[in-house]
Amino acid sequence: MRQIMASPSVTRYGLLILLTVQNTATVLCMRASMVNASNAANQKYLVSTLVLTMEMIKVSLITALIVVTEGNFSVKEAVKLLHKEIVCRPLEALPLAVPSFLYVVQDNLIIYALSCVDATTYQVTYQARILTTALFARILLNQVLPIQRWLALLLLMSGVILTQVHFHQESGDLSFRSNKDATYWLGLLAIGCATMTSGFAGVYNEKIIKNGQQPLLLIRSFQLSLFCVFFALMGVVIKDGSVVIRQGFFHGYTPFVWLIAAMQAVGGILVAGTMKYADNILKTFATANSIALSCVLSHFLLGDDDTFTPTFLIGTCVIILATFLYSANSVPRKIEMQLINSE
Repeated sequence: MRQIMASPSVTRYGLLILLTVQNTATVLCMRASMVNASNAANQKYLVSTLVLTMEMIKVSLITALIVVTEGNFSVKEAVKLLHKEIVCRPLEALPLAVPSFLYVVQDNLIIYALSCVDATTYQVTYQARILTTALFARILLNQVLPIQRWLALLLLMSGVILTQVHFHQESGDLSFRSNKDATYWLGLLAIGCATMTSGFAGVYNEKIIKNGQQPLLLIRSFQLSLFCVFFALMGVVIKDGSVVIRQGFFHGYTPFVWLIAAMQAVGGILVAGTMKYADNILKTFATANSIALSCVLSHFLLGDDDTFTPTFLIGTCVIILATFLYSANSVPRKIEMQLINSE
């Protein structure tokens, strides 16, 4: 902690670099794994098991952080704290079941979407969660947005629409990408549903914190992760239980898949660290950098050639501008700090 306070600029830019690399690498690696799995169906891993694995790793990391930061490197002290905040107060944690369920659904939707669309399209269109978050904040928290943020939301939607249209040089007309197959549009639908679950879950979390007691950030994240593990386990049992019994839980897992699970779990912790030791603007810079990097690397590494169309690039720039405009002059309050599960 002393080192962090002694060099705030190192911490800020270190988090910026880490969050940018994590965002970009996770999406690209997940997309690559889905492409490789589709080319070798006998080695395809189960999405439900990957989600559960990510949540288990996340719980382990949060537990380790609690031991180090809150238990003063004492497992006994950490256990006492967890017992006091979780076992002795089960009803206070029960409302977290709703956002936890939505986060598990969101993870499944994201992985499915990345099996249908390229990494850049996912990165760009998923920024529509800013709009859904604003809408749910207006509905659930009665928050009034300033004109600047409404303008940013309009720009955001304009950018998303531009990424999905194609410019015909011969006729000079614009049209939606009708050359895409049904799988592509199902991927976009999955992204749209993921933005809804992300927006509602994030705002619902804030509503819970405002209306009740506010335990430590790590404790709240630990409670949330426990519910996520439960719902992810139910997903494995209900959706793929027979397949897991026949093939095994880790069928199709490679070191590459384990790396994806670890990076996704670490991502939530990096977001929480960014919001604690930096600000929302820094997180926005990381998002913008990640979109740009994904666009370039997806083209050269994964062969997604149709992302470098004029309308797509213009739309991407508009989305990045809208993201900055929405985040400008926003001072994150303590109550609005992101939980580790909220990515």
